[in-house]
Amino acid sequence: MQWECRKPQLYLVLTSTTPSQKKGSFLHYPSLDLIVNESVQHYGLPYLNNFIPGGRRREYSPLYRSMQGLPPLCVVISEHEAVHDMAVEFVNLARAQGVPVTLGTWKYMCHVFPLLWGFIPEGQISMKFVCEWLKQKAAQ
Repeated sequence: MQWECRKPQLYLVLTSTTPSQKKGSFLHYPSLDLIVNESVQHYGLPYLNNFIPGGRRREYSPLYRSMQGLPPLCVVISEHEAVHDMAVEFVNLARAQGVPVTLGTWKYMCHVFPLLWGFIPEGQISMKFVCEWLKQKAAQ
């Protein structure tokens, strides 16, 4: 039986905790990121207050949760997306807690570029990367 990889049905959304002081990629890359851009930071992040009370965002962020017991993870990021630093921090924290993590990194792509697989070659390549990872995990 041939195993065919379809589009993943689950994505972990690593949302910003709205840092009080922007730094790193969150400060430098919004002008390059088509998704997490200045408008999202200015209008979208305050909108989260409707769902997550201000001052409690850390409780909801995966960066401040235990990752022990998570299954192996495949994380795909761009070096030039606004949340690059948060994604790298997530990967490092997961690895430090014993979670096996495979990291795929592309250059000059926007946040969630794999979801644009139908429009850009890098999205297609990144989805093939994820599919190969899934095939390897399914074969273990």
